[in-house]
Amino acid sequence: MHFSIPDIKQFHDDNGLSYTGYNIYIDGFFHCTARYKQLLSLHEQLQASSGYVRLPPFPPKKLFLTGSQIEERRVLLEKYIQQVGQNPTLARSDLLIAFLFSAQQETHGVRMHEVDIEISLMNGYRIPLSVSSTDSSGALLDIACNYINLPKELTKYFSLFLFNWSCAKDGQPSIKKLEEYESPYISQKYVRPEDKIVLRKSYWDPCYDVDLMIDRVSLDLLYLQVIEEIDLGWIIAEPDTREILAGYEANKQKREYIELARTLRHYGRIPGGSALTDPIHVGLAAGAPCRVLVSLGAKELTLAAPAGREQRFKVTRMKGWRITTLHSVDKPPTNGSAALLEDAGRHYELSFEYLVGRERLQWITLRTEHATFISVCLQSIVEELMRQKGGLGPAAATGGVHRGSLTYVRRDGSSHLVTPSSSSDTLSSVNGDSLTSGSSREIFSVQRLTEKFASVAFKPGRDCVENNAFEAIGDEEL
Repeated sequence: MHFSIPDIKQFHDDNGLSYTGYNIYIDGFFHCTARYKQLLSLHEQLQASSGYVRLPPFPPKKLFLTGSQIEERRVLLEKYIQQVGQNPTLARSDLLIAFLFSAQQETHGVRMHEVDIEISLMNGYRIPLSVSSTDSSGALLDIACNYINLPKELTKYFSLFLFNWSCAKDGQPSIKKLEEYESPYISQKYVRPEDKIVLRKSYWDPCYDVDLMIDRVSLDLLYLQVIEEIDLGWIIAEPDTREILAGYEANKQKREYIELARTLRHYGRIPGGSALTDPIHVGLAAGAPCRVLVSLGAKELTLAAPAGREQRFKVTRMKGWRITTLHSVDKPPTNGSAALLEDAGRHYELSFEYLVGRERLQWITLRTEHATFISVCLQSIVEELMRQKGGLGPAAATGGVHRGSLTYVRRDGSSHLVTPSSSSDTLSSVNGDSLTSGSSREIFSVQRLTEKFASVAFKPGRDCVENNAFEAIGDEEL
């Protein structure tokens, strides 16, 4: 998980005393606001339950902070939670998941109540559901899959995603996988209200397609997704192949359609938008940075340059990667969220350290507004590779440092026990939904993220995401 705390918000308690809330973003999207003492409580519980895992240092307690000291604390808290998110064991812990899940509910003032929600399939078909406002992503996935009669053992091959095509650039819509630490209802309504919740396969390796093609419902889901990705141009098909595919589609020959599609260029890849990079990284002569199109597949990242030239980078040869935020003092941000996103696109970099020869590493840098999305995809690919290495299927990894309950400290200082079986429905004193001035739509703007998303600017060779799937090679394997 990529955490950031780009800004803060001031609150007043019932006695009129002010306190500071720290706005936490995960993978580039606002998630919740938490006080220092809430994060301290999480740290102490992680520390008590994970004796064999070394936690990063937590910022020390101080009373009566000045403005500069609050800013210093923000930076230190951001560095702390980033290091927690980069530790696979801590990032998967029940304590952290329960904390983030509870904090999202408290931030948006949502109590448990019945709501209507729609899940879309890749062909636009909508599944209407009545669920709880505090159902987790996993719970909602189970409900949706049960509604369409997908066998329970095949649910693990799918996930729920938030899709937004209205802001698509370079063929890349805004995509976010809904994680277990969030309520899809809250994430859609308060953070990304224009998005659709979409059910689609969640694995990278096409070998798992075979498991889905033996069941009627999972075959239909895979078939619909492949059709959509060909129509979008994510999968490249020549005119004669498209004609054959159209014949299969007309005759409802779903297996034949999928089998042919699996032989096509870019099958199973997801576009990662455009980026600027050094032309030598795509086999061109040295010169000014060139624009490439990024895509990600089961085991590699591909850069497509002009004139049909492609350069593929195996994920297993990436020792690690990092996101850097570059700041321009010459040009102030432009007004309007679209312009701000464009400005951010010129100031974000993703760099990965690549093994180009025996014991010879080289940094490859991409300047792109999709840096966080690409990083999240890389992490997902690595996790799948590690599961395969351990003889496991596409099911999400289990385990963590804690398998019990969390004592969640509310902002007002009171405590609530969250257990694996609890609904966490008492975190807010507000009945139903709350659209107060603290709503993410009003407070947590793209501008604040663009201007203040600074502490992810890692120094060269330090603080990068380590790749557990990295493999050493010899020159003969290049």
